Amino acid sequence: MIEYGRDRAKEAENVRQHGVSFDEAIVALRDPFKIEWFDEAHSVEEPTFVTIGRDLQGRFLAVVTSDGGHGPRIISARRATKRERNAYEHQRPLGPG
Repeated sequence: MIEYGRDRAKEAENVRQHGVSFDEAIVALRDPFKIEWFDEAHSVEEPTFVTIGRDLQGRFLAVVTSDGGHGPRIISARRATKRERNAYEHQRPLGPG
């Protein structure tokens, strides 16, 4: 099972801004029906990926992660948009464009 690094200050800010903890994000990352894609537009300094999955409350979450640096880490997590939920429901990852 992948272990994700996290910045505690960034997590606190994420909870304040989006109401989503990184523990909830990890549940979404482990969703067996998740969809994910490489985020080319935001991978300037390091490769980033977007995952849409569901947490234990059934919320659709969009989680941004990176494999750069010292292993995988969570960058941010928020509620998924309608477009992202639709992609999950139809199992069609979003990508550029």
